[in-house]
Amino acid sequence: MEPLGQGGQGSTFRGVDRETGDDVAIKVLSIKGSKSWKAFDRFEREMDTLAKLSHPGIPKYRDRYAYEASGDYFLVMDLVDGAPLSTYLEGPGLPVATVRDVLEQTLDVLAYLHRQRPPLIHRDIKPANVLRRRDGSVAVVDFGGVRQRAGETAASTTIGTFGYMAPEQLHGDATPASDVYALGATVLALLTRTPPSELPRRGLRFDYAALDLPAPFGRVLPKMLEPDPDERLASVEAVRAALTAKPKPKPKPKPKTPPKAAPSAAAPQVALVKMSEETQALANTPAPFNVVVWILAALSAGILLVFEAVFLPFFFQLASALRNKPKGDPTAAEFEADYERFKSTVGQYRQAASHVADGTRPRT
Repeated sequence: MEPLGQGGQGSTFRGVDRETGDDVAIKVLSIKGSKSWKAFDRFEREMDTLAKLSHPGIPKYRDRYAYEASGDYFLVMDLVDGAPLSTYLEGPGLPVATVRDVLEQTLDVLAYLHRQRPPLIHRDIKPANVLRRRDGSVAVVDFGGVRQRAGETAASTTIGTFGYMAPEQLHGDATPASDVYALGATVLALLTRTPPSELPRRGLRFDYAALDLPAPFGRVLPKMLEPDPDERLASVEAVRAALTAKPKPKPKPKPKTPPKAAPSAAAPQVALVKMSEETQALANTPAPFNVVVWILAALSAGILLVFEAVFLPFFFQLASALRNKPKGDPTAAEFEADYERFKSTVGQYRQAASHVADGTRPRT
């Protein structure tokens, strides 16, 4: 009947099972005139693989046959009545909730494949190979590139699609983490409605800041699409855990405190005092008398500074030594309190003199 699709491993047609009346899909490979047996090897691999698998997300194998005279080989499967995800890359696309549902259903199919012994690696997950049925269920197709033998290298037959293929597949290597990468690229294409090969990048990684992906894809896809397979989410279970994990709350920014002013090396710090009316009046002395006031105030401030910083501590230490009182003595504590009060008073006078000097300084 009518064709359903065409790829590197043949063309697929809609057919009818005459015994049951069921619609089926018939994949046809013609090797007549072919210069390589690789296409036939992949076709045979797909038939062998489907024959031993049973999952609702994988087309059910029915039969195989061939017309050797014409070189045509046929694979009969249950028909997946749905559209490939590649049809959603244009137009409005799929809602975010539907994309997540597609992701989780495809993870179920990959989990089934990876649980086989040995594990089966699909190696070509992409929008064209994932079909969405009318009821919303998902099926993965095209198993011609599957790796099904333990220790198989297939280095000479790199399989995958540029943009969706994990970097290690370029060297013929493939693990379950390779399918995780391809599924991540498929979901990224659905969200952006753009092939991954056309998305902005920073080095080997996608520019996720420019893509502005919705939650939870913004934190899960970068881990699925990590170029280094050792740093990537390596299994279906790891992806599921990342999807359901609660995002870590962002730490609240600490309130900014103004930087503390460094203590002056020239003078000890003294608490600021409110200037008296007399001090304010002297600071506002008009010219030409302000010059005289400025000289006297500046000299006073300098003398008080030297007295406060040098002589006063010296006299205190000397007086303490002459009195020879222990620290716990009440009279020693009272003497020290008197000293602090006197020192504070000297500091206040020094501040007042400095204020007057600043206010009367001649301006040029």
